[in-house]
Amino acid sequence: MVFKKKKVTISLDPEDDRLLTRAARERGVSRAEFIRRQLALVLEQYRPHPKPNSAGVVRELRERGNERELFGGSR
Repeated sequence: MVFKKKKVTISLDPEDDRLLTRAARERGVSRAEFIRRQLALVLEQYRPHPKPNSAGVVRELRERGNERELFGGSR
C-alpha cells in the first residue's frame, strides 16, 4: 500500500538550519530525507508493539524467590 506523503513546513533558527544541511550532506541524503529518517527513529517509541510471548512467565510463578540472594543478603 503506497501512501502520499503529507507536506509539513517547519521553521528553524539559522544555526539549526546550518547543522541540518551539514548532517544531511554527511549522510549523503537530502535535508527532507534526513528529517524523515530522524523523525521515524523518534516516533518509533509511540508505535504499538506486541508483547513477547515470554512476558507472562513471571506472573505464572507460584512462589517468589528470596531477594537477599539477588542483592548479597545485606538488604
